[in-house]
Amino acid sequence: MKSRESLIRLHRFKVDEIRRRLKSLDDMRADLTKKMSDLEVMMQEEQRRAAHSDLGRLAYPSFARSVVQRRENIQRSIDEVEREASTVTEQLQAAYRELKKYEIAAENIAEQDRVEIARQVQAELDDIAMSRHQRKAEETTKVS
Repeated sequence: MKSRESLIRLHRFKVDEIRRRLKSLDDMRADLTKKMSDLEVMMQEEQRRAAHSDLGRLAYPSFARSVVQRRENIQRSIDEVEREASTVTEQLQAAYRELKKYEIAAENIAEQDRVEIARQVQAELDDIAMSRHQRKAEETTKVS
């Protein structure tokens, strides 16, 4: 009984751990996506500034190249996080299926135990009823 409960507890811990890892990856993806949008905003602002300044027009191409490089790096990071999240999601599904297998087995064993206890109680009640019936039959034969 204790080993079954320990197995279930262990698998619940594994599922929770994988969920935390998946949440971390989702947070990372959201952070990278925000950085990407911030980079876009910064690029648009720099374009506006460059349009109003001669020095800005000269500096803008190197700025734009660096922003494009950063955007590519961020996109690669996002792609990597998404691949890892996909793998972790598969691991979560497998861990959840394993947990359910142990929980269902525990429920089945508990149900079998309940049925066995009910059968034993009913057998005892039947024995008591039979004894009472026999005593009553003996008493009626003595009285007669």
